[in-house]
Amino acid sequence: MNIRLYIFLLLCISYTSYGQEIPLQSIKGRILEKSIKTPVGAATVVLNDENHQTVIADSNGYFQFVNIPVGRKSIIITRIGFKPVNLNNLLLESGKELVLNIEMEEDLTYAKEIIIKYNRNKSKPINDLAMVSARMFSVEETRRFAAGLNDPARIAANFAGVASAGDGNGLIIRGNAPNGLLWRLEGVDIPNPNHFARVGTSGGAISMLSAQLLANSDFITGAFPAEYGNALSGVFDIKLRKGNNDKREHTFSLSTIGLDFATEGYFKKGYEGSYLINYRYGFLTLMQKLGFNISNDPTSFQDLSFNIHLPVKKLGSFSIFGFGGLSKQYDELAKDSITWANNTDSRGSSLDAANAGAVGISHQINIGKKILWRSVLSKNGYQYREEDSKLEKFSGPVIFTRMNKFSEWNTQFSSIFTYKLNKHHLFKIGAYTKDIAFDLHQREAVSNVLKDKIKNNGKTVLTNYFAQWKWDASNKFSFQFGWHGQSLGLNKTSALQPRFGLRYQTGTGQYLSFGYGMHAQIQPLGNYFARVRVGNDTVMPNKNLDFSKSKHYVIGYSIQIAKDWNLKTELYYQWLYNIPIHSLRTSNYSVINLDDDFSIESLDNKGIGQNYGLEFTLDRYWNDRFYMLATLSLYQSEYRPSDKLWRNTRYNSNRSFTFLFGKEWVLKTKRPSYFGLDMKLISMGGVRVTPIDLIQSSIRKTTVSILSRYYEDKLKSIFRIDMQMEWKVQYKKTTGSLILGVQNATNRKNQISHRYDANLGRITYNYLLGRIPVFGYKIDF
Repeated sequence: MNIRLYIFLLLCISYTSYGQEIPLQSIKGRILEKSIKTPVGAATVVLNDENHQTVIADSNGYFQFVNIPVGRKSIIITRIGFKPVNLNNLLLESGKELVLNIEMEEDLTYAKEIIIKYNRNKSKPINDLAMVSARMFSVEETRRFAAGLNDPARIAANFAGVASAGDGNGLIIRGNAPNGLLWRLEGVDIPNPNHFARVGTSGGAISMLSAQLLANSDFITGAFPAEYGNALSGVFDIKLRKGNNDKREHTFSLSTIGLDFATEGYFKKGYEGSYLINYRYGFLTLMQKLGFNISNDPTSFQDLSFNIHLPVKKLGSFSIFGFGGLSKQYDELAKDSITWANNTDSRGSSLDAANAGAVGISHQINIGKKILWRSVLSKNGYQYREEDSKLEKFSGPVIFTRMNKFSEWNTQFSSIFTYKLNKHHLFKIGAYTKDIAFDLHQREAVSNVLKDKIKNNGKTVLTNYFAQWKWDASNKFSFQFGWHGQSLGLNKTSALQPRFGLRYQTGTGQYLSFGYGMHAQIQPLGNYFARVRVGNDTVMPNKNLDFSKSKHYVIGYSIQIAKDWNLKTELYYQWLYNIPIHSLRTSNYSVINLDDDFSIESLDNKGIGQNYGLEFTLDRYWNDRFYMLATLSLYQSEYRPSDKLWRNTRYNSNRSFTFLFGKEWVLKTKRPSYFGLDMKLISMGGVRVTPIDLIQSSIRKTTVSILSRYYEDKLKSIFRIDMQMEWKVQYKKTTGSLILGVQNATNRKNQISHRYDANLGRITYNYLLGRIPVFGYKIDF
């Protein structure tokens, strides 16, 4: 009833004041050369509207259109010697100026006239050295995809080869554990940027990085270029946009997720510097009080992110950027004897507090017309606290069963030189070092007494360095080759990893690509310091563990089957080796199945694994107010532990299918307004589980698994439909957007785990979230 009243009031507001005049707004931007970011002056910029306006970019690459009626716009940028750029369906809103940062590629075929082609691949990655298994994700996708929650990781879960690890945004990439993913921000590695993230994983409940700050970024799922290190499965290379340096603008939103406020603008008129700041406070506890089963425990979170741009004329430009997030989940013990007696769940409590953040300063400068030098100094880290306790008697003492405190703080410096010899040859060389300070303390109860499983603090250094070369022989053929080196001071381990890729245009809109890469990743730090009982002694046997390693092979083919329609397929094989497994006994254990937490086992690097599969992506790019994305992934994920048997990994669901579409309509109202409908369908193989021995479980009154059949079974397949509707109204100087959506619209019970319930005498299941409404209102002004 409240929602219907809210919509009615909004409808009334949309038909009052301001008359029928269409609001006007500005479009502006800057054009840079793609490789070394030098300005592209004298480019022709054509705005395809009723008046077909044209401007010429100045010597610094800047251009501007003023007093343009709001609505969907298309722009074409051309210049002799460069490939044309087509930007379609740009949304110009009354609440904010449209600011474009455009990068142009040199055309390797000299021509005295410009031929505009419309068969460009709009999902092509920003990093041109990523020739396979890479895709750009746009800011509009983070806002448009149903149930995306403005979360970049939830958007990436829709891409081929990627699946969600649960209700959160942990990503399973081609059968790899979620902790194989590398997060990067503005060119430096960062800790897991997600709320409610457990130690040792790369996902969480929701991202700390607001979509208000994001620029178009890259997501890579295999055989990544030499500049990326310390990852086995994929790379999330996130870029931040700059604030508007001519006008102060703001965004406020209120939703079931929380309150969000962003502000951006100039420091002073005439100076190109700008600021962009976003703060968010979460409301998940409110959703729980309204009756939605988001979590069994009270939760809270908040985050702050920012990007400050400070150009210094001939000295280049500086940027100060960062993010920080606080999250907490707490389930209290019973406060009275009646509750304790009648509700067994109230006899235990848990506390999970996860904080993470990063702050950095970057400097970028062009040296002449052929060199770009970029350096970044960053401080980042995380703190995680976990406590589990119980009351065996209401009047008795609180007994702690688990108490963990982990912290890691990194000081990182990165410096990269990009040298463009000519339009055919590009060289990139760089290094980054990370000074790691850690304090790890893990305690678990043995006979109700806490015992140290990990207790260590100290410092170490992780160093990465690379060199890569790209050769563009023609507009049809490109090749890249590089080396990546990595060393860990803790135990003097190192690895040298070759990478290469090629792309060949076989016909109009048709491309064949191939990529190969060796990759290495350090173990989660706690694994090195695990305390293991051997005989009568407690030892730390894992200090000299080597990196986990893999080799990626990828071959791909894409074809533009019609205007704005692209079909892409990739066949891949990944060989994993040096994987830590149990060293003291024959076992099915391998860290390849570790989702979070640290491994308290005696390990050596003798495990192996393999992932292989076939992926299809059918993409209908956003145009004519419609888009569609369909992906199908068929794969196998296996490992071999110390018992020498090939087994399924816990992430081997075998298949994943995603279908998304969206449509926008122009409404005939007194003010320019639009209605959008977006839908997402997910169907994937069930979660891998180990069968339960029902007879032994009933005898022992607890879950007894059949360990000889480790991960042989699968739960029921997962199926979910998400929907979202958006109504956007353009006022004179503001834009209002009402969003109504639902996650898991059919309320399907998707199984995530199973156990034996001694009270019921049968196997029971835990489920992913049921139907969850998502609604909110956003205003730009």
